[in-house]
Amino acid sequence: MELSSSSIVGGRIQKPHACRAKGGTDQPVQLTIRGVPADTKFIAIVADDPDAVKPAGKVWVHWNMFNVPANGDVTIAAGQQLSGDVGQTTGGGRGYEGMCPPDGVHAYRFAVFASRDKLQVDTRTPWTIDAFEARYGAQVLAKAQVIGKF
Repeated sequence: MELSSSSIVGGRIQKPHACRAKGGTDQPVQLTIRGVPADTKFIAIVADDPDAVKPAGKVWVHWNMFNVPANGDVTIAAGQQLSGDVGQTTGGGRGYEGMCPPDGVHAYRFAVFASRDKLQVDTRTPWTIDAFEARYGAQVLAKAQVIGKF
């Protein structure tokens, strides 16, 4: 499975996907998922910022979406509202929270996970990529990831 994003140009996340304080509009990034396993029925999206550990003391979660229906390759438009279970971000919001690094440029990870069955995910927990994979990895058919800086 492969993940790409037209919202990441030259390795940089475009400004609309950042927080308002950084000149953005908190618009979720565009994602294209190719090579989705044939028996996939759902995808999960997790985006986090491991560079936030220094200023915030933890990996910051920017996007949690679970049990998004999928059938074959998937293209998600920038800002598109998705069906599925909306999870919490570290900032306390639901769904997507724009990039807002307090101390310079950070590298943000966007990961998608394919699954055959609906996952019973606690949507009140802001799941990092590593924590999600540790908990649900056995139920995942495939994973793909892309990194962008902001």
